[in-house]
Amino acid sequence: MFLHDALTVAKKELKAFFSDKAILAQILILPFAVVFGYSLLMSSMNSTVEDEDSSDSGTGTSAYSVKGTAYAVNIPDFMQQGFDEMGFKTAEEADAESIRKDISQELAQLLVIFPEDFKFPETAEDKLCDIEIWYNIENDDSFEAYSLTTSYLSSYRPTLYTINSSDKKYDLGDSSAFFREFMGTILPIMIITGVFTVCMNLAAETIAGDKERGFLNTMLIAPVKRSSIAAGKSIAIFVASALGGLSACIGMAAGLPKLAKMFAGSDISITYSISEYALLFSVTITAVFAVASILLIISVLAKDVKQATNVAPAVMMVLMIGGFLTTAEGFNNVIEDLGTINFVIPAWNSIICLKDIMSLDHTMSAVAITCAANFIFSVIAVFITGRLFENEKIVNG
Repeated sequence: MFLHDALTVAKKELKAFFSDKAILAQILILPFAVVFGYSLLMSSMNSTVEDEDSSDSGTGTSAYSVKGTAYAVNIPDFMQQGFDEMGFKTAEEADAESIRKDISQELAQLLVIFPEDFKFPETAEDKLCDIEIWYNIENDDSFEAYSLTTSYLSSYRPTLYTINSSDKKYDLGDSSAFFREFMGTILPIMIITGVFTVCMNLAAETIAGDKERGFLNTMLIAPVKRSSIAAGKSIAIFVASALGGLSACIGMAAGLPKLAKMFAGSDISITYSISEYALLFSVTITAVFAVASILLIISVLAKDVKQATNVAPAVMMVLMIGGFLTTAEGFNNVIEDLGTINFVIPAWNSIICLKDIMSLDHTMSAVAITCAANFIFSVIAVFITGRLFENEKIVNG
């Protein structure tokens, strides 16, 4: 009877979820959009940086132009074009003192003075010609011009040797290792963020919303045990949240190729197998259960939807901090000292486990403990919710 009544309530709640297009879109589209959109954002930001870098590597004036006014004296003929492209003006040595004064007052940026008899040394015994470059380090444009000019002049120095000029693969390590480590740091936060909003709104509307509208009291006078109502609402939230978790996983799988292009173009091979994806999905779903359980209890204790949604972000903040802590090197010793305990703590265990799976540093025992701990926590949360439903003061807000 208990199970039958709970499933009846769950079916009713799910029907309400899926008949509302806004809620349905929130469940199925929002997590995918958050995770995949975040992947696109990071990929596009990296592409923009690469485009800027590639444009800076050209020889046009936009890439290699000094900002402000720069002067050069006695420019050698073979360097004239380069200095013209950088925007230098030709000056006479007699004007050097005046230009130096302007540089000190930030009215000009740079002065380059070549010796009149400038030439490259032909033997080791030949005296080196000294090029004077006057600049003002307090002026950012002046120092940038100095750096640009010294870089340009360095390109004329003789080549003594090359490094790794052939097409051999000199990196003897796994070229995808850094990508996996990177994914292990951002994936848990991406997924938790994607499903948290779904869980928060569903839990708030399903219980706190019904309480605020007075509909919960109507249900409680029906010939159904309160524990059955609590269990039914919990099951409905778990099922809907699991679909949100699936949406987030699909967004992750679709976003991986985009993120891979951030590292050495498309040369990185994504080495995740079907079994790794299955483990990611399993841990994500149980993580959703754990997060939904916490929000479920908050919704029961809240007086209305506003209070429930105001308290829930604190949980999100804790989860976000947990995600960032796993990426902090200084916190690694704490994680190592905790050992297996990491995989027993609900929600936190999912963050650790997801990171390990993406880094291909996981163990099946850790995954099993994580999933079991989250599932047991969810069952306990349903039991707590049922007990809270017995309290008239809590039910009536």
